[in-house]
Amino acid sequence: MVKNSMDSSLGVSLTVSAVCCPVEAGEDPAGIARYVQAVLEPVFHPAGIAVEVAPLAYQPCGKVPVIITLDGQDPRLLWYYKGMPAEALSEELFWLLFDLPLVADRVPA
Repeated sequence: MVKNSMDSSLGVSLTVSAVCCPVEAGEDPAGIARYVQAVLEPVFHPAGIAVEVAPLAYQPCGKVPVIITLDGQDPRLLWYYKGMPAEALSEELFWLLFDLPLVADRVPA
């Protein structure tokens, strides 16, 4: 039950952060990385988890690969597509990060 509660809390936190994010995604990979970082910071910073988001060099197209690292561990690849709705981004981030032990142990339910 606690795991389901944490999963639900993480999903809601990511959705609220994405919908209320004051930063625009931009069109370039660096701007998209800043946007994803701005979405993740309010969720993980209060738990003491450092967030790093960096664009990955890739040919120009509709998708932009970004690497997300929490506390310098377990980098994860997010394919951000331009114009991605906040709700879709939050769902992608949830499924990308929910199984990390660091997240399960430190993000409050």
